[in-house]
Amino acid sequence: MNILSWNCRGVGRSRIVQELVRLVRTYNPKIVFLSETRQCDERVRNLKWRLGLRNCLTAKGVGKGGGLGLFGDENLDVELLSIGENHVDVLVKEQDKDLKWRGTFVYGEPRVQDRHLMWERLRTLKNKSSAPWVMIGDFNEAMWSFEYFSQTRRREKQMKDFRDVLSPCDLHDLGFSGVPWTYNNKQEGERNVRVRLDRAVASPSWSDLFSDAQVVHLMSSRSDHCPILLKAEVATREKGSKRCFRYEIMWERMDSLPEVIKQTWDCRPIICWNYPVNSSQ
Repeated sequence: MNILSWNCRGVGRSRIVQELVRLVRTYNPKIVFLSETRQCDERVRNLKWRLGLRNCLTAKGVGKGGGLGLFGDENLDVELLSIGENHVDVLVKEQDKDLKWRGTFVYGEPRVQDRHLMWERLRTLKNKSSAPWVMIGDFNEAMWSFEYFSQTRRREKQMKDFRDVLSPCDLHDLGFSGVPWTYNNKQEGERNVRVRLDRAVASPSWSDLFSDAQVVHLMSSRSDHCPILLKAEVATREKGSKRCFRYEIMWERMDSLPEVIKQTWDCRPIICWNYPVNSSQ
């Protein structure tokens, strides 16, 4: 099952809607999450006819900004757990499979001074369900300095606060393929900022269920955010087979890494996740 998440920066423009329809026709997602819709609920809900996804949940933004839309295939049973201006939290069950998992779709607080409120909200979601959990969307924050490409440095505390939310929730980054950023302010020269703000994170139980899950950064000229595609098919592995060990470059910050690699090298194949690093930082 494919899941598409996109900060579309407004669905009031015909070119945005055309691009969205093209993405849905190309990748056939069963769930589409839009943030910053910047339209009334009725107009957002009407998109379901263009997308062919008849289930729809919407949340209003504050002022002229924000706004969320979650669209689902009619063959999915979607149970709403909670909804707000920054998140939609649901339980999802495919009708033809005895399988239920939790999806939380987020639009991070854009104001740095208020971002702690968003992190506190995510902490409160942890105990709402024990189902396998995936969280996806625009978090409006990077996790690590090598995800931030700019002449200026991002404050380490901002990124640490984000990591400190995910850790107690037992949510881990799913990695990606494609360009190493998802947001580009499209300014020239030293004013240009590119950063990985959009991502998918998941609990170990969700990753065990969808062990072959992949996140792809797609390209679009219609928004300053890349759409991200989560490919989440239930893997069928032969009895006794082992999960692939995934190496993440962020582990190189840990002093214990050499010993861990030595212990695992002989028993598991390794896939390297190549995150380009900004050498100027």
